[in-house]
This record gives sequence, C-alpha cells and structure tokens, in this order.
Amino acid sequence: MPKSHTDIVRAKLKTYSDRGVFRGYSESAGRGSKTMFKFVWLLDREFTLEFSPDRSTLTMKDILPHVPNRSHMDQDLRTFVQARNEKSLPSHRRVNPKLAQLTYTNRKENVSLTMTVKTNQYGRAVTKLLNTTNALFGHLQMAHLPYLWEHFDVPEE
Repeated sequence: MPKSHTDIVRAKLKTYSDRGVFRGYSESAGRGSKTMFKFVWLLDREFTLEFSPDRSTLTMKDILPHVPNRSHMDQDLRTFVQARNEKSLPSHRRVNPKLAQLTYTNRKENVSLTMTVKTNQYGRAVTKLLNTTNALFGHLQMAHLPYLWEHFDVPEE
C-alpha cells in the first residue's frame, strides 16, 4: 500500500527523533487535514512543524519571536532565506525551485519558514526545511548574537 504524504513526513521526522536529533517528539491533528509535529531541537526550544497536504506545505511555525517587521534584522533574515535558492550554493544547501519553494514570513513579529512542495518529494522537503532552519540559527549566531542573548537566553560568553 502506498504511503500518504503525511506518512512520509511523519517517517522522516521520526527518523530524526530516533537518531536523537530531536527530543519530545509528538504529533497531533490540526484544523482540516493539517498535522502538527512538535519537538525540542535547537537551543532546547520546542518547534512546531505544520504539514498541510491540501496545500503541499511544510511550515516551521513562529521559529523566531520578536523580529520587528521591516527592521534591519528582518531584511537580513529575508535575504538569507532567499539566498537558499541561489545556484551558487552547493546543492545540499540549496532549495531547487523546480522541486520546492521556500518562503519567509513575518506575522506579528513572529518569523516562520514555509516549504511548498512541487514534486511530491516530501521527505527531501522536510530535510531541506530543517537544514535551512538550522542554517538560519547559525546565521543568527554570526550576525545577530544580541537577539539570541535577549530572546533565547544564550549566554553572552
């Protein structure tokens, strides 16, 4: 029996959990056909990945709080995420626009990343979205360390 898209996303996330990358992995039904996956990951913080099979989207919800719209930091993060589509990046870091579209949103000063899957390659899209999220946090450590001190209790030393 073929796996549903939700089963593919679930299996991929479960693999990360089983390897110890995540802790506290859980899932619940969302509105409509959405599934919400929760796990503790970077900086010991709980993340929510919302999967909407009807829209073919995977969204890392509200991963960065308190990012003022149109601020220097907001513009820098938008540029960083957009750059994930550039051909100059190695293929393992790049999002191929033929396979998926990566978007950055900032609503009410909460940043989310959404991957819209175009080719039914949901497992690959989960990996790309998680890799991008990880890279975004690495970028924050290089370019916006005071933000991490203030909002994530990262030590100043």
